[in-house]
Formats: sequence, structure tokens, C-alpha cells
Amino acid sequence: MHTWSPQQDDIFEWFATGRAHGAASLHLIVRARAGTGKSTTIREGVTRAPERSILIAAFSKHIQLDMEQRLAAAPQRFSGRVQTLHAVGFACVRQYRERVKVEFGLARADGLAQRVCQRSDPDEIVRLVAKLCTKGREIAPHAVKPGDLEAIQVTFECEAPDAWVSQGFTSDYIEARALAAMALAAEVTSGELIDGSDMIFLPVRNRWLTPQFDLVVVDEAQDMTTAQLEIAQGVLRPGGRLCVVGDDRQAIFGFRGADSRSLDRLKQGLRAAELGLTTTYRCAQTIVRLAQEYVPDIEAGPDNPEGVIEHLDLRALTAAAGPGDFILSRLNAPLVSVAMKCLRAGKRTQVAGRDIGRGLVTLIRTLKARSVPELLERIEGWMTREQRRHRAQLEAASPSRLAALVAKVEAVEDQANTLSTLTEGATSVAAVEAVITRLFTDDGLGAAGLITCSSVHKAKGLEADRVFILRDTLRDTNREEENIAYVAITRAKHTLVWVTDPRRV
Repeated sequence: MHTWSPQQDDIFEWFATGRAHGAASLHLIVRARAGTGKSTTIREGVTRAPERSILIAAFSKHIQLDMEQRLAAAPQRFSGRVQTLHAVGFACVRQYRERVKVEFGLARADGLAQRVCQRSDPDEIVRLVAKLCTKGREIAPHAVKPGDLEAIQVTFECEAPDAWVSQGFTSDYIEARALAAMALAAEVTSGELIDGSDMIFLPVRNRWLTPQFDLVVVDEAQDMTTAQLEIAQGVLRPGGRLCVVGDDRQAIFGFRGADSRSLDRLKQGLRAAELGLTTTYRCAQTIVRLAQEYVPDIEAGPDNPEGVIEHLDLRALTAAAGPGDFILSRLNAPLVSVAMKCLRAGKRTQVAGRDIGRGLVTLIRTLKARSVPELLERIEGWMTREQRRHRAQLEAASPSRLAALVAKVEAVEDQANTLSTLTEGATSVAAVEAVITRLFTDDGLGAAGLITCSSVHKAKGLEADRVFILRDTLRDTNREEENIAYVAITRAKHTLVWVTDPRRV
């Protein structure tokens, strides 16, 4: 028989009886720290709930499949559903618009942009309208007025290029057209093709959410957008129960629209009870003590090993790293430098993030360089122009736009430095692209025979026995930066190695 912790027993009590801290509570917030057995606790909890109409809302398809496997192996039968909130949203759309089908890709956004733009508008401007319309539908479905998309516009590179501003194609023009495209998207008809963004956008914007579940459990709430959480609440029947599970200290995706304050906001708005899940079974004792500097309430399981924290000179990292290890950084450029050195040393190495690689290849092709020296020159020029443009907007920026601009200035530099590193030893631009395609992947992350280099963001949800962290890349300027450090530390199960560059001291 499985022995559950007192904290897990408290959570099971709420699922079974609706009581927390000895009092009845319709809704529950579970603040679950890294490696605390969250998924196992959810699985056990829902099998004890009296409701039969139950939804477990998963953040991603991967998490959905993992939870389904856990429930299939549970001793008790689970009769509810495990779905992504995209799937839940699409089911609501189908109740209002028959025969609607989903086609993933760019066709839907491109068509909307072409319909709201003038025929004489440059193709580059139309593409930016389409991109901003897509991001707006995903992150800000209620956006209707100027300024509602400005932070998204900066974050996702949807601003007007300088070359077109003088001709009237400003960032304000792009935002206005994107808002018009969103309004057009909301007018979907039966039998029409929609895309993945519409699966979230349409039920929220058009208020098509259909109450249908008596118990809704939201997993990884800190990573979900406000729109996704709105869907979870909207499909709950009157008098139904909502359980929101997440770790506010693992909220590191604010740049892509995640609602980092969701736990506190929902707790207050729903008058929900709160229970903790703070004992980690992943991290060794010494690693937990380090994590406590950022998150004081995380605790190590009594049987967790003591573990090791070490310090290493960056110049010794290539020799020290081995198969199965993670090397983590807040930025990509230092990772690529490490990965290239490991490859040259004959060690199988990969960098997490196929999408990052695709973005780098796109930038290379945009720069249209014919040789590696010309590419390096154009990278430098691109970085200078982009940073000058963003910095020029800082003084007059609104608070929401200011944070996005500051992050963008750093991201541009990181992208330029990453590309410059990738040109080392390359004889042609095509060779640089080939290296990128080969190096950046999402397959086999953490595989025993490979060294995995990853940004902290890409490593979230993963773990390794030994983790190297490039300490010089971390910051402590605000809560989200502290969260990044906490996430990095708690990827390590037994050994954490702080890697520092003495030349930066």
C-alpha cells in the first residue's frame, strides 16, 4: 500500500469531501513546488472525487498523454476526461458553429490579414499583421482598442521596420489592422476552417463557453494564459468545484503571455482554500537548501540523498561534462559556445529548441549575406539597428511596453551573439545553416548518451542527475528572474555544478 504524505492526505480530503483545513470549500488552490509529486497527487485525488463529470485541463498534449497513462494505471477507475484547453475550447466552438474544422498552419492568419489590409500594402506588412493577429488571439482575445496589443507587438517582433515607417506603415497601423483581423476572425461561420489560435480565441471572445463539468482540475496553471484559465472556469457548471494546481515560483513564461499571478488572482476571486505540496522527492538535501534561498517553503523528502554542490571554472566545463548531463543557461549564446566546444572535443551534444534553430535560419536568410564575413557584418548591423530602435522607444513607453522593450534589447543581443558563435569555422552561409539544423533539436532531451545544453525555459519540466548551471547568465533583478534561478536549481536531482567564468569576475 502506498504511503501518502500529510499534505497529500489533506488534498485527497478536499477531493473526497470538499473540506480543507476542516472547513467546507468549493474551490481549491494547490501550490505545488518542483518535484513534489504533483501529477501523482492529481491522479489519486480525482479518483477519490464523487463527481463523474470531471475534466483535468492539461497545459500541453505531452502532459495530457502522461496524465492519461497515469490514470490508466491507477487502481481505481477514472471516468472523466483529460484534455488540453485547446481541445476543450474547440468542443465549445463546435456547439455554436457546426462542421468547423481545424487546419494548423499560417493559412488562416494570412487570409485574415489579406482581407483587412489594402491590396497595395507591402507583403512584409501583411505578414506582420497576420503574426500579430495570431498572437493577439492566443494571448489577448478581448483586445479591441489601440494599445491593447502593444506589449505583444514588441515581444513577438511585430513592429514596423524602419524602411516602411516613412511611407505610413507604422506599428500603430499594424496594430489597427491586427485588431480588425481579430474582429473578423470572431465572425466565423459554420463549415469554416479555423486554426489553433481560434480554439482558444473564439470561445472566449464570443462567450461560447458551455458549462459541462462538475469538477475541473487545472494543471500547471502558472504556465497558462488568462484566456486558457478563462476557458477552464467557463466550462464549470454552477455549483461545480475548481481545483487549480501550479507553482507560482516556476512562472517564467510571462514574455509569452502566461498569467504568472494566476494562483493568487484565482484564490482571491474564487475565495478558494489553499493547500501546499512542498516536499520535493526529486532534489537532494543540499540542492533543496540552495533552492530555499529563493523559495523558503520547499522541503526535501526525508529519504532524499544528501547530494553535492560543486563549483567549476568555465574553461574546465568541456572536459567535465558527460553523457546524460544538462548544461543550463538563461541565454542561448553561451550555451551554443559550450555546445560547439563539446562537439569539437568529440562529445555528442545537442541544444534544446528546434524552434530557436528555425528562427536563427530565418534571420540568416533575411540578412541575405553571400559569405560568412558578410554575414558577420550584417549580423552586427542588424543588432545595432534593432537595439537603437528599441532603446529610442523606452522613454515614452507605457509600463507594459517598457518591460517588453527591455527584454527585447537583450534578446536581440543574445540572438546576434548566438549567430556569431555559430559561424566559427564555417566556410559558407549554407554550412552555418546546416550546423544550426543539426545542433538545435527537441528529440531525446536528457538522453543517456548525450550532453543536453538548454535554456532554463526549455528545461522546465525536465531533470537530470547532474546539472551544470552557467551562473554568470542568471540575474536577480525581479521576481521572474529569481524564478528562473529556482527552476534551474531544481532540475538537478543529485549534483549541481555552478559554472563561472573567472574573466567576468
